[in-house]
Amino acid sequence: MTDVERGSHSGLSREPLVRARAVAKAFSGNAVLHSVDLDLYPGEVVGLLGENGAGKSTLMHILSGGLQADSGRIELAGQPVQFGNVSDGIDAGISFVHQELSVVGALSVAENLYLGRFPKTRLGFVDYALMRASSKALLHRVGAGNIDPAQEAGALRAGEQQLIEIAKAARRQPRLLILDEPTSSLTPHEVESFFAYVRTARAAGTAIIFITHRLEEALGLCDRLVVLRNGAIVSERKPADTSRDQLIADMTGKPAIYDYKPRPIDHGTVALSLRNVSDGHHLQDINLEVRRGEILGLFGLVGAGRTELLDVVHGVRKPIAGELSLNGRPFSPKSPSEAVKAGVALVPEGRKTAGILPQHSVRENAAVSSLRRFAGRLFSDLRGEPDRMAAFTKSLGIRMANDLQPISTLSGGNQQKVIFARALMAEPRLLLLDEPTHGVDVGAKADLYAIISKAAESGLTVLMASSEVPEILALCDRVAVLSKGRLAGLLDRDQMSEERMLRLAFSEH
Repeated sequence: MTDVERGSHSGLSREPLVRARAVAKAFSGNAVLHSVDLDLYPGEVVGLLGENGAGKSTLMHILSGGLQADSGRIELAGQPVQFGNVSDGIDAGISFVHQELSVVGALSVAENLYLGRFPKTRLGFVDYALMRASSKALLHRVGAGNIDPAQEAGALRAGEQQLIEIAKAARRQPRLLILDEPTSSLTPHEVESFFAYVRTARAAGTAIIFITHRLEEALGLCDRLVVLRNGAIVSERKPADTSRDQLIADMTGKPAIYDYKPRPIDHGTVALSLRNVSDGHHLQDINLEVRRGEILGLFGLVGAGRTELLDVVHGVRKPIAGELSLNGRPFSPKSPSEAVKAGVALVPEGRKTAGILPQHSVRENAAVSSLRRFAGRLFSDLRGEPDRMAAFTKSLGIRMANDLQPISTLSGGNQQKVIFARALMAEPRLLLLDEPTHGVDVGAKADLYAIISKAAESGLTVLMASSEVPEILALCDRVAVLSKGRLAGLLDRDQMSEERMLRLAFSEH
């Protein structure tokens, strides 16, 4: 088997819509793309896979006009093109739906969909009635027919805002549609509806690039799977001719199988206890115990109360009933800072919005939660900080030039490791994880799984909320399944299975 396996296009007799040849790009002397060749055909869904930093986003920005290649050529419908900016790409029929949301929260859904292109009446006023009706049809087309076009966009959850971005691209009826992690915030029902839209667009002749870290989705939806590693295409395969394990090996250069590893747990010591805890909105009568050195998973559908439970433990949300205890003592933090002082650290969901300080350095981001350790009488003494950061950089495998560079220049996986460093530098006794591997590639996931497992082996107690069943099965000693704010069941290791977890998750629906 050769390093690069070209897929057969016998079912696609037409000429490629996009033909890229020998495309290369470097930043500050660092080569990001190495002579990439890629053909994209009308009516085809191509899965673009690779670790963070593999060059996927750079290649897509070049195809859509956000960047210019250093060398190589691109043809669109047989004609050479060189876009000067994103608007040129849009005018040529290329739409790029980014993973990072750009919805204007203060505007309505309809106003977001038609921003800059509001329909007008004969008198020159904005035709709001037409805009709302057209928006309703657009939202229905992408599987978001339940969203009210008149609703303020900022009030919607992340998954619904993602569907607005997709609907905005669909309105342009692009010839090439690029989707970057479009399902990362969607519910299972929304994913199915969205996939129906993708299949309809494919049938209408749209060429689609689907960038995802969810390999099962890529295998089920795509016609061809292209893997980038270190800026070069290393494989092109049909889904029927490959497997999840093979794709992981292509992406990382090594097999990455996530197997649960038993660890010693202090069954006699309860680190965290919740008794009849309710918050008046999302949680009802939660009874739960987490043992010292245990990784306890929290699983449930969107809105089940996983994040809200972590918020109660972290002092963000105050319970109206029930009691908490931490390491055998009553525990009722009034704020996250009180929780940190008591030995509780959190790795939040969504590093871009709740995790990193993008304009600050890696070192500053990591030190935020542990500055009190360096506090003197009047000011913080940060002299020991570089040495501590260096130790965590090594132990967590954070890849960077130095810890003074802006954290925004790191890959998503390395940003997430810095957030883990921040939590661990506070020397917690209880670690709270909310979707700890959200938006990172399989290679970074393997690294983060090893970090979490090692922390538990050292005696740290971990309470981890995750929507990914394979992640729960790979890491957790037990799993608590929530359904509409109630504890639907608690499964020991030998009871855990996808079928049982999902059955419990749907029990209150």
